Amino acid sequence: MKLKTLTALALLVLSINAFSKNLDPESYWDIQGVSNPLISPDGMRIIFQKRYIDKSNDSYISELWLMDNDGEDQRFFIKGNNPKWSPNGKKIAFIKKDGNEIEQIYVKYLDNESESKITNFDNPITDFAWSIDGSKIAFSSFEEYENDWLIDIPGKKEGTNYEWTEEPNIVTTMHWKRDGQGESKIGENHLFLVDSNGGSAVKISKWGMDYVGDLQWIDDDNLLFTGNNTLNDLETPWKQTSILSLNISTTKLNKISPEEGVYTGAKVSVDKKTIAFLGHDSKDYSSVAFDVFLQSNGKQKKLTKNLPATPRELFWISPDEIVFSVDSRGAAKVMSLNTKNAKLSEVIPDFKHQFVLNSTHKDLMYGVYANDKRPNEISVINGNSLEKITSLNELMLAQYDLGETQEINYKAPDGTKIQGWYITPPEFDPSKKYPLILTIHGGPHAMYRPAFNYLWHQFASDGYVVLFTNPRGSTGYGSEFANVIDNDYPGQGDLSDLLAGVDHLVELDFIDQDRMYVQGCSGGGVLTAWVVGHDDRFAAAASLCPVTNWISMVGTTDIAAWTFEWFDKPFWEDPSNWLDRSPIMRTGFIKTPTLFMTGVLDIRTPMPQTEEMYIALKEAGIDTAMIRMNKEWHGTSRVPTNWFRTYGYLSDWYERYPNK
Repeated sequence: MKLKTLTALALLVLSINAFSKNLDPESYWDIQGVSNPLISPDGMRIIFQKRYIDKSNDSYISELWLMDNDGEDQRFFIKGNNPKWSPNGKKIAFIKKDGNEIEQIYVKYLDNESESKITNFDNPITDFAWSIDGSKIAFSSFEEYENDWLIDIPGKKEGTNYEWTEEPNIVTTMHWKRDGQGESKIGENHLFLVDSNGGSAVKISKWGMDYVGDLQWIDDDNLLFTGNNTLNDLETPWKQTSILSLNISTTKLNKISPEEGVYTGAKVSVDKKTIAFLGHDSKDYSSVAFDVFLQSNGKQKKLTKNLPATPRELFWISPDEIVFSVDSRGAAKVMSLNTKNAKLSEVIPDFKHQFVLNSTHKDLMYGVYANDKRPNEISVINGNSLEKITSLNELMLAQYDLGETQEINYKAPDGTKIQGWYITPPEFDPSKKYPLILTIHGGPHAMYRPAFNYLWHQFASDGYVVLFTNPRGSTGYGSEFANVIDNDYPGQGDLSDLLAGVDHLVELDFIDQDRMYVQGCSGGGVLTAWVVGHDDRFAAAASLCPVTNWISMVGTTDIAAWTFEWFDKPFWEDPSNWLDRSPIMRTGFIKTPTLFMTGVLDIRTPMPQTEEMYIALKEAGIDTAMIRMNKEWHGTSRVPTNWFRTYGYLSDWYERYPNK
């Protein structure tokens, strides 16, 4: 059945390919996304998240779908998120909003597809885990600290209705807001217990511990999770996590991970005798690759060293073997780790594409797979081979002739080795000259990869060569490469890495040097503004959601403690490094027409950062424009129509400057 379906699809795709054409922006409406495939306990069915665009309402719709393990019988299951199979595989619990718009736990039975509401909480539920026997569910929910600073307004009379302004929000912590949400309530995420058939919930954690994630049961009496029991308001929150266990009867909390360092991602073994987790023994870093640790019989040991990046979720597939996805030199590959001898090996040798592991059944590994010409599809790894289970975007994308993605490896002037890629236009002719767009990733600790990107392929179809590289500071190349920009960002190193990539492509002799452009968002927006402040080779630039002034940034961002870590001294002691690394201070050197584009709601790199540099460039007489994207937090294309606007504004800006 599966083979016949794939064969029929392949024949149809071949017939469509005979009439292929260049990519069309309008088809972006039709792209569908899949994520988080979870295999049932018996290995027969998969539940997964499916997302597509609601064109009428300019929004995304996310649904839970169910299918057989070979991709057959795909069907809508329920609207919700964070699905989890019951231990016997007969039910699926998930989270969705109730009639009061509060996220609760629901359970749906597979035999008759009836649905039950399990919790009735006043605050949203964020995570949960079935007990081993399926009789109970542990879950987390936020509890706000009490506010005892209240001001009585004199003259208030009982029985009289007043239209008075509501009480102000009182802020006493450093991290009081969050991008994508706005102002945050101040409190902790606590743990609770409820019968899996529903009923009253009981609180099992105490004040002084903030639940973070990875909730699971060690045995019938003990929970395992990542938490923060330091609660240091002046420290970066994600550098305070530890592996903790909690006894549901005594509510005793026990720290499993070492006292010093940062730890997360715990997973109990199949035989319940060993706990694996991720971590690093120091908080003094900008970005490092966490290692895999084991805890057994009260003893801990580190199993890995010099990983290219921090592993994603750990999975035990036997008492002696762990598998996980990890970014490495532009790929997301699955690694196998023998816990007895610490031997680490690639499940699929020399894998160059993207596979993110989400669940396992025996030795089968289920996840999402993507390559340079296709977005995520649900796939399975069996042995050392990979098979796609879904093909949601194949028919739509098969009608287009997409550009080719080529890998490059080159050296910066100081000898640093850099990896990158470029996409050529369809029907590329190396004897011709093409305009170039250099796109720079954010983070700055992140990794570009040769995975399908609609915007980049659209630019390639428009006739541009699109260059993307991983300068120093990128992840996927080890801790030293990522951490080298600590207290040195933006700097001469990452600048030289990016420009050396442009030089490398120019030497291939198909780039029109009068029509070169540079763009990036977030950390990429920082480096775009940094590039044009040091080099004038580009005809135009687009700095999206940038940081331009580090001193004003630190007081207005939602990641203040992290921002302070970028500099060895606070600015009131010595502002020189803060100013030297602020792109706005290079305004007098800029000659390149530069567009700025930022979401009006952005509080990661707040809008005033864009406004400051836009005004500076206006005063300096540089061609510039500022686009304030409505309904956008950090980034410029969370809203579907804003994707089209982002593409359109960038295209129009570059076309205004056809030559340097």
